[in-house]
Amino acid sequence: MDTKRNNTTDEVLNSLDGIQRATTPDFFYTRLKARMEKDMEPAAPKSWIFRPVYAVAALLLVLIINAAVIFKNSETKSGSNPEIESLQSIAAEYNLNETITEEVYK
Repeated sequence: MDTKRNNTTDEVLNSLDGIQRATTPDFFYTRLKARMEKDMEPAAPKSWIFRPVYAVAALLLVLIINAAVIFKNSETKSGSNPEIESLQSIAAEYNLNETITEEVYK
C-alpha cells in the first residue's frame, strides 16, 4: 500500500516538472490601469432629460402653456364678474334663489 501511495505522490510531483511561469501579453498592465482609471471617472448622466437642449425645450414648453392659460383666463374674466358668477352658481346649486326671493317678498 505504501508503494501505491508513493507512486501516486511521485506522479503528482512529476506532473509539476513541465510547469512554466505564466506570461502576460505586451502592455497588459498599461491597458488594465487605463481601464481601471476610466471606470473611476464619474459617469455622465445617460438620461435624455439631463441634456441642456431637452431641458430648455421642456422649460419653454411649460412657459408657453402657462402664458396661453393666463391669456385665456384674462379674456374670459374681462367680460364678467367672477365673484357674482360664483355666488350665483352656489345659490343655484343649493336652490337658494327661490328661498331668498320668497323671504324678501314676505
